[in-house]
Amino acid sequence: MGSLRSFIKAVRKAKTIADERAVIQKESASIRTSFRDVQLDHTSRRINISKLLYLYIMGEKTHFGQVECLKLLASPRFADKRLGYLACMLILDENQEVLTLLTNSLDNDMQHPNAYIVGLALTCLGNIASPELARDLYTNVETILDSKNTFLKKKACFVAAKLVEKEPDLAEFFVPKALSLINEKNPSVLLGTLCLIQALYNNASDEFGDELVNVLPKVVNHLKRVTTSGYQPDYDVMGTTDPFLQVSLLSTIRTLAVGGASLGSGSNSGSAPSQKINEEINDILTQVASNLDSGKNAAHAILYECVKTIFAINSDQSLRILGVNILGKFLATKDNNTRYVALDTLLTIVAIEPLAVQRHRATIVNCLTDGDISIRRRALELSFGIINEQNIRVLAREILVFLENCSDAELKTYVTSQLTIAANKYSPNDKWHFDTLIRTLKAGGSSVTQDIVSNILALILQCNDSELRKHVVSSLLSHCLDDQNQFGLSLITIWSLGEYGDIVLGTQVELNAKQPTKDSSVVFVEESTISGLFDKILDNSVYTEHERIQLTAYLLTAALKLSVKFKNSKVIEHLRQLINSKTYDSNLEIQIRAVEYQEIFGQDAALKRGLLARMPPPPVKMRQSLSLHLTNNNNNNNNNNSSTRKSGATTGAKTGGLAGNASQQDNLLLDLIDTGDDDVPASAQNDVLSDIFGDSTQSSSHFTASTPPKTAIHAFENTNIKAMFVPREFSGQGEATIEAIITSTNQSTKIEQFQLLIAVPKSQKLNITSTSGGDSLRFGQDQINQILKISGKPGAKLKLRVKLKYRMNGNTVEDQFDFAGFEKTL
Repeated sequence: MGSLRSFIKAVRKAKTIADERAVIQKESASIRTSFRDVQLDHTSRRINISKLLYLYIMGEKTHFGQVECLKLLASPRFADKRLGYLACMLILDENQEVLTLLTNSLDNDMQHPNAYIVGLALTCLGNIASPELARDLYTNVETILDSKNTFLKKKACFVAAKLVEKEPDLAEFFVPKALSLINEKNPSVLLGTLCLIQALYNNASDEFGDELVNVLPKVVNHLKRVTTSGYQPDYDVMGTTDPFLQVSLLSTIRTLAVGGASLGSGSNSGSAPSQKINEEINDILTQVASNLDSGKNAAHAILYECVKTIFAINSDQSLRILGVNILGKFLATKDNNTRYVALDTLLTIVAIEPLAVQRHRATIVNCLTDGDISIRRRALELSFGIINEQNIRVLAREILVFLENCSDAELKTYVTSQLTIAANKYSPNDKWHFDTLIRTLKAGGSSVTQDIVSNILALILQCNDSELRKHVVSSLLSHCLDDQNQFGLSLITIWSLGEYGDIVLGTQVELNAKQPTKDSSVVFVEESTISGLFDKILDNSVYTEHERIQLTAYLLTAALKLSVKFKNSKVIEHLRQLINSKTYDSNLEIQIRAVEYQEIFGQDAALKRGLLARMPPPPVKMRQSLSLHLTNNNNNNNNNNSSTRKSGATTGAKTGGLAGNASQQDNLLLDLIDTGDDDVPASAQNDVLSDIFGDSTQSSSHFTASTPPKTAIHAFENTNIKAMFVPREFSGQGEATIEAIITSTNQSTKIEQFQLLIAVPKSQKLNITSTSGGDSLRFGQDQINQILKISGKPGAKLKLRVKLKYRMNGNTVEDQFDFAGFEKTL
């Protein structure tokens, strides 16, 4: 049997993939054969396991060696145990049934007199612990926490934190240990203790939140001691005292301070941090933020954690400004990672301290030209976040330069959309607004979405200033004559010329206006100029088939409308021939439109003028901002988010329909939790229901509120909505049927566009079978009933997370609650 070194050499010498596969298959077969030998010695087994790990690294199958890894643990030699535990951590995971065989080895080794062997067992347990292993072996970890060996106590703290995450019920055993260990001053033990405290708080704050929050003063004192301590060679990193411990202390302060405030607001237990401790926290954060040298990476890590803590807790405004200034210093560094962190953090706090972030506008704008795409994307999103009435001109100019040089299609779509929204919201005057939109169209190309096009067209129609409208149409014509390759620009120009082409006749437009050189030219606009532009657009081959069809449809309409506005008979005849040429188009829609327009073209002039009059201005739809990435700004409240992480299945129902009818703003909830019906489109589901039951929205628009059954369980109520659940059927075999009843409690205001979203844990599945009631609620008159069928593991407790969304007085309102008050189980 060859060594690991020879196996690696053989793999590296392979010249083709086939040769490499042959070497791997041969060695795998040899390892399998060797494992069958009952007389195999530990040395040979260790060599085979090391080869198995190399196969694992290459992505090959290694399941056949799992039991052999456990056999290696039985060896009394440290080298064997070290390799055996490493193999177990890599090849096994918490879902493997073979873990039950590992329990005895871990139990024995955690009681071993050799501290290093105990450390190996602890490390393995922390990495692959399942809830069953946690329950079986937590007593060993408890015992080690009481030992005097600081090396083992630190490891045991980290393992205890992992066990609590896997099995929260174990928190009651580790809370007293954590409260005792927080008094330790050894940096390594304290580091582990802080990790344990955070795990306990995140997983068991309902039961032990008060006790854990009460250690906050001790954590603050530890941070004061560490920041003022002198040089410690074992824990110093580039002149910074124990950055790992300082980061952990800051993180623990943030977790307990924020969590304690939320606990205090929901009860009278007095668990919220006192005013005195809040002042101490502000003082120590100021000290940490002011005394560290920001030129070193270790210091950057502490400062970043400090800034996160500043904006998470109830800190002073001066401290928040100091936090923003720290991030501004990060932006000025040359390290890309530090700059990215600064931009990403500024994105989350721009709504809290907008004026402080504004002071770093120049640095943020400079990041738009950075060579790193990640930094450019974050700088771009932050630039849109700081736009206001005062800086819209400067930032829009910089963003347009970025857009003109951008080659990323996804990024261009985002920029055009956000810039359109910003221009609509903050434009200093109408002329600047239209000029910016036109420049966006020219730079955006095919990335301009349909909603942007429709918004711009609506704005042009709503423009009552004749001179401004003339300027807009002239500018569109000038840019389109200069470049016919931009789809959005060409589309809007064609439509504008069809509506207002007559008002620009006889004017002059300048080409290459952006670069006024000797090549610049002035074009006198005539009827033939517009008809010639139509020909150029039709003959352009850069557009996709879908874009060609849409442009042709717009162009046919424009040609028909201009036929009653133009006077030149040759141009009018040219427009007629243009329409006739499309009566045999390969696209049926274009062909039908051309034939219809051909008939209209031959009608009486008076009739045509009535048919082809200018369109009335439509309303401009308000558009919502986009984001380049989904960020959760509530990460600080880990307790509130824990139930969301556990939710695994949801069904959203907009009343009168099935799952999937929720609006786009609810996609975040639907993305986080699986609907369980990915293969069935919502529209198809709705169609099936309509075929079977009819249109429930129409048929039950006068559904009257009735008296709820005696078995109804009150789940939620506020000044607007009341929600109840009626247990209909619990089979005891993993299935349950529940009816949700929603009524209004607001006597004065009608509730409209009501939507219901319900989530259940991953281990359960939710199906909505029928809905009654409309999408509006009036006090004492309307009622919405929803039948829910839930299936899962028999005996499992039923838990629901419910989100209610509706509109009142034109405003969108959202309520959310958790409910687990069912007496029966699945």
